[in-house]
Amino acid sequence: MKFIKIIVAVLSIILAVSYGLVLVHTLKSVDIYQLSIKYFAIGFIAFFLIWMQWMRIHQFYSTFEHEFTHLIVGLLFLKKPAGFQATERQGGYTVLYGSNFVITLAPYFLPTFVFLLLPLYLVLNVQFVKYFFILFGLLTSYHFLSTWQEFSYRQPDIIKSGKVFSTIFLIFTNILCYGIIITFVLGGFEQTGEYIVGGIIKIKELYFIICDLI
Repeated sequence: MKFIKIIVAVLSIILAVSYGLVLVHTLKSVDIYQLSIKYFAIGFIAFFLIWMQWMRIHQFYSTFEHEFTHLIVGLLFLKKPAGFQATERQGGYTVLYGSNFVITLAPYFLPTFVFLLLPLYLVLNVQFVKYFFILFGLLTSYHFLSTWQEFSYRQPDIIKSGKVFSTIFLIFTNILCYGIIITFVLGGFEQTGEYIVGGIIKIKELYFIICDLI
């Protein structure tokens, strides 16, 4: 497992750089007056205000998302659940028959509710698109703020996976996930597809640049 984590850490560094460069390049051509960006921003800011006034002191919702993400990712890895609990003041837990570092670290990078909303866009009537992006921004803000509050090097999940490894892996996965969100807002699934493919292509470009320097 240690050997696998070393390989994953190295790949995470490379992918973080490649996807980061693609994302920066994409952001250079952003039209801030684009309607999808406007409605996304409204939702993001609206939830930020809600969080500051109320949800920051009500832990159940962020705890539920945290444990629910463990559960969903565990099911994706075919790990049978054995227990699930989320409480207001006593935290929560998810017990699975088997685990790995992706399941353990998933709540710190995976915006579960945001990604679950994406398929709805495929069948959405055009008159509801603005409400979709408002909700999309609201859920993104919820994930960002809850993760910001939860993340700590004292968290058992981080300690279990290793502080150095967790940092490297989470930098890459957060760049990837937020990149998917941003590119979707900018240009839908087509732009997101270009971002995902572009990150892989950029690795090849980086390889040749490094070879030239050497």
